[in-house]
Amino acid sequence: MDRKNFILGTACIVGAFALFIFTKPASTPLAPAAPVPAAPAVVPAPALNQASPPPPASALAPRPVADAAVRRFVRENDRLRVTFTSRGGAIETVELLRERSAQDKASGNVIFNAGNAEAALTLAVQNPATRQLESVRSEFLPVAADEGSGAITLAGTLADGTRVERTYALPADAASDPHLLRFTTRLIPASPDRPAPRFWISTGSWQPTVGDSVNQFLSVLAHDGEALTRTGLDVFTDSSGFFGLGSHKAEAEHAVAAAGRTHAWVASGNQFFASIVRPDTSVRGGRSDVLVRPVAFAAGARGIDAYVSWETPAGADLSVTQTGDFFVGPKEYARVSALPDGQVEVLQFTKLFGFIPFDSICKLLLACLGGVHHLLGWAGSWSWGWAVVALTLILKAVTWPLTSAQQKAAKKMAKFSKPMQDIRERYKDNPEKMQKELMKLYQEHKINPFAGCLPVLIQIPIFFGLYTAFQTTVELRLQHFLWIGDLSAPDTVAHIAGFPINPLPVLMGLTMWLSMKMTPTPQSDPSQKMIFNLMAVFFPVICYPMASALTLYMTIQNLLTMLQSWITKNAPDAAETKPAKG
Repeated sequence: MDRKNFILGTACIVGAFALFIFTKPASTPLAPAAPVPAAPAVVPAPALNQASPPPPASALAPRPVADAAVRRFVRENDRLRVTFTSRGGAIETVELLRERSAQDKASGNVIFNAGNAEAALTLAVQNPATRQLESVRSEFLPVAADEGSGAITLAGTLADGTRVERTYALPADAASDPHLLRFTTRLIPASPDRPAPRFWISTGSWQPTVGDSVNQFLSVLAHDGEALTRTGLDVFTDSSGFFGLGSHKAEAEHAVAAAGRTHAWVASGNQFFASIVRPDTSVRGGRSDVLVRPVAFAAGARGIDAYVSWETPAGADLSVTQTGDFFVGPKEYARVSALPDGQVEVLQFTKLFGFIPFDSICKLLLACLGGVHHLLGWAGSWSWGWAVVALTLILKAVTWPLTSAQQKAAKKMAKFSKPMQDIRERYKDNPEKMQKELMKLYQEHKINPFAGCLPVLIQIPIFFGLYTAFQTTVELRLQHFLWIGDLSAPDTVAHIAGFPINPLPVLMGLTMWLSMKMTPTPQSDPSQKMIFNLMAVFFPVICYPMASALTLYMTIQNLLTMLQSWITKNAPDAAETKPAKG
C-alpha cells in the first residue's frame, strides 16, 4: 500500500473508532427521581370492558397492606433465593446465589430488585375513572404451597370483588434453566356478567453497575418478534441535545407500543443481568402495551422498570389466565441464546455509528470464547483469561496468511520506494502520467499496492465485535488473570491522586508502537511516522477505561504481529527482483 492509501486508511480507522466511542450518550448526573406519578391517559381502557356497565368511579386497587403486616415467603434452588411478599402477591427480591456483587466476598450476592419500592411482577390495574395505572398492593395470602417443588399460590381480591390467584414455581428438574420461574396469574370476576379487568405486570429493576457510568445498558427492552425497542434513562432526563438537535424534556413515564404485532417479551436489565417477562404464545392476544418508569434508589441513583400488559383472551367464565416464564439471572451468552423468541437480544450489542450492526460477529466471537473456555476448564480460576489468550491465538492464526501477504507486499514495495519517489517527482505536474508510470512499475515487478488493505478490513469487524461483546460479557465478570482482578473491568492496580493506574493499556500502546515500527513500509515519511505515533497514543487513551479482556487481546495481538513482522523481515525472498534504476 503506498503512502496515500496508508494515510487515508489509517485516518478512516482512527476516525471510525473515535466516532464509535464518542457518539455514546453523555453521562448525566443521577439526581433523585421524583415520586412516580400514575400512568397518563395514553393507555386506553380495554375494549372488552366497554361492553358492560363500568364499575364505580374508584380505584380497582384496594387499600395497601401496612408495612408491619407484610408477610414474606421464601423459595430457593441452587441458583436463586426468591422472596415473595404478601403485599400484592409479587416477588420482592431475588438473590442470585452464585453471583457475588463485588470482589469482596463479604459484600454478598447480587440481589435483583433491591431498593425498589415496587415488587417485581407487581400487578397493576387501570382506574376506570382516571384511566391511570395503580399497583395492587393489598394483602395476598397463601392458598397452596409446596416447599419441596418450590411452588406457591397467593390469592387476593380487587376492590370490585375480582379474585386474583398468583402461582409461582421454581424449576423442578435439572434439565430446566434454574433461573427461569414459571408464573400464572388468574383473575376471576365477581359477577358473571362482567369480564375480569385488564391488568399489567412489572419487570422489576436492577441497580446500575460501576462499569456502565453513562447508563448505556440500564434499560427496558421490548421485542415484538422482529424488532427490538430500547428505552433508557435518557428519556427521563432533560437534554439540550447536540447543538439543539434531539433536545427534549424529561418524561415522567414512557409508553412503548408494538406496531401491528404483540410483544413476545419485555425485559429490564443492566450491564450484566436481566429480568425477562415472556408470556406463553397462547395468551399473548393481539395487543400489548408497555409503560416504562424510572425507579429512585438511595444516594440519588436511578433504575428503570416497566409495566407490560398482554390482552389475554377471556375464558368461558370471563376469567383471564396468563401463564409464562420469568427469567432472572446473568446475561450469559450460552444461557440466553437457548431461550426462545430471540431473548439473546438482551445482550444489547451496540451498533457502529448507531446503525451498523455487529450482532452476528459478536455472537460468533462469544460462542468461540465459550467453546475455548470449556476446553480450558482445567485451568482453574484463570480459565477465562487463558480463554481470551487462546481466542487471540485462533484469530491470529486465521488472519496470519492475510497479514503475511500484506507484510510481504509492503516489504517488496519498500525496495521500490526510490523508483516510485522518482516517478512522483518527475511527473508531479502531470498526475495522469504519474499514475500510468506507477501502474507500469507495479505491473513489471508484480507489485500489488492494495495488498495491505484486506488484512486491515478484516481486523476492523473483529476488533469492534470484541469491543462490543466484551462490554456485556458477564462470564468475564470478577474473573482473575495474572494481576487482573476483573476481566470485565480495567486492570487497575493502584491510584495516584485518585487517578487509576492501569498497566495493560500502557503495554498495549507500547507493543502497538513497536509493532508499527517493525512493519515494513515503502518509505520513511514524516506524516506516516506522525500517524504511527498518534495511533500508539490514541488507542491506549481510548482503551484505558475499557474491559481488561479487550486490552489483553490487543496486547497479545500486537506481540504476535511483531513476531510475524520479524519472521517476514528475515525470510528470504522467493524471487529476488532488483528495482529499476531511477
